[in-house]
Amino acid sequence: MKHSADVTSHRFKSTINNLALYALEHELTNDLIAREIEKRFETIKENKKNKIMKDVLQSCYRLVWDSTLPLGNSIITKEIKDEHTLLIEATTAMTLAQCVIQTMKRYAMYPEKNKQLPQNFYSLCVDKLLDGHLANYDPDLLVIYCKQTVIMLKTAGIIDENSVEAVNAVELYRRLFLAFWNKCNWKNLFPSGGYISNDIKNNRQLLLDIILSSNKPVQLDSIARTYFELTGIAKPYDLFAISLLDFSVITWLSFFGIVEYVHTAADTPVTIALTNNAYHLVHLISQ
Repeated sequence: MKHSADVTSHRFKSTINNLALYALEHELTNDLIAREIEKRFETIKENKKNKIMKDVLQSCYRLVWDSTLPLGNSIITKEIKDEHTLLIEATTAMTLAQCVIQTMKRYAMYPEKNKQLPQNFYSLCVDKLLDGHLANYDPDLLVIYCKQTVIMLKTAGIIDENSVEAVNAVELYRRLFLAFWNKCNWKNLFPSGGYISNDIKNNRQLLLDIILSSNKPVQLDSIARTYFELTGIAKPYDLFAISLLDFSVITWLSFFGIVEYVHTAADTPVTIALTNNAYHLVHLISQ
């Protein structure tokens, strides 16, 4: 029975991927993709057709960023890539990274080996950020975020003791995220968490899976309880651990544009939701 189910699942995924490839090759709009789904899946219920549409669009985004496929010159491919570049450039993570990079270049201040950048470097960064899109942020928190960004940029190989590597926005975003997600020592990145920080990193994919499985706004403490119950890293109602999760991983996932904090009343629990572009960004990162 399991083998039969696996075969059916693989066939369905193949059908979705083939439809996505067809859509890209024929430069179908979303409306035309929807019509194609109606034609190919006419006996399927409407809610399942909506799910198929979502799966096809996700597959389209994945295929667009697969450099081995001959789709680079199509109009729809260029539109998707242009759209993604704009989305990426608008993320807080990119704002922080670009600010750090520009400040380093302008003042020729680079991170020396085994030495921290001087405090006035971060003051320059914060002043620039407060004059821009992050004007409403707390200056002390911006210092922390800039220091974390420097760690990620160093780990990503974008900056060193003498220079900054020139990369485009998409590559900078991707390498910055992969440094954060896979390469950085989270105990160094989030020192207030102590050993728990690296325990969270070791189980980070489970956390991301829990978040991605939420198709509607969800209270952060609910995600944290589920995560801690499954991993045993902390007790489900450990307020310190929940706060650490919030101010470290969840904050940076929001900076990368994958989740967003839902504005609620001051006396209500913190709530997060996937952004509209979460799946597309995750697919891009995974290439």
